[in-house]
Amino acid sequence: MEKFPLLKNRQVALLRADINTGTVLDKNYIYATTLNQEVYAVFDNIDLAIEFAKSIIMERNDIECGIYGNDPVALLILNRYNINSY
Repeated sequence: MEKFPLLKNRQVALLRADINTGTVLDKNYIYATTLNQEVYAVFDNIDLAIEFAKSIIMERNDIECGIYGNDPVALLILNRYNINSY
């Protein structure tokens, strides 16, 4: 799995995972098992990341998305149970 990205200013990173197992998924929704798989998507702000997460979850309700700031501690976890709150 790739390293956590270096974020600037208000950037955030989005990470996808299987909602049932918590297994990290790459950008193609395949279990991340190798270092060369891209698992993070970087956005200029949290609002853009939330919109992207919502579009993923509306299409695939078996996915949850974590949004992270400058350290690898989740700011938000979005999934089918709380997506309507955002």
